[in-house]
Amino acid sequence: MPFQPLQDSDPDKPRLADLGLLVIRLLAVATFAYYQLVRQFHLCVDYLWDGADWDLVSQLAELGLPYADIVATGSIGLQIATLLGVVLGIFTRINALLFTLMMGFVLFSAITLSASLNPQTLALYLAIFLGLACGGAGCLSLDHLLAGRRARKRAV
Repeated sequence: MPFQPLQDSDPDKPRLADLGLLVIRLLAVATFAYYQLVRQFHLCVDYLWDGADWDLVSQLAELGLPYADIVATGSIGLQIATLLGVVLGIFTRINALLFTLMMGFVLFSAITLSASLNPQTLALYLAIFLGLACGGAGCLSLDHLLAGRRARKRAV
């Protein structure tokens, strides 16, 4: 009886694992945005427009960071941009790595973003986004769509 290999699945066809990656991306970003980022964004806007106190600026200043207000504002903007990139699946690995580095800084410097962001939650976010940084977003992402378009142009 001759050896017959199994049929290879089409790598361009989304599989159930790709749907799982999409769900993980959406749920992780939605959870972080709802519980952490929205509050910090509102505090940032109040700090910039009304001159209200913002605890993140004082925590960064206590760490000895120069220009703590610019660093705090920039970090919120970078968090928004990286999370948006992860949801859309554009430059997912880079965005997930940047977000992982930011959350690692928050974990190891003991910055309090909110009462619900304890070390266990930070470790969970680190694991999810480090996994996305290593594995990518899968077939249901703009990365995959643009890579397929680029490959078709090269083939022509």
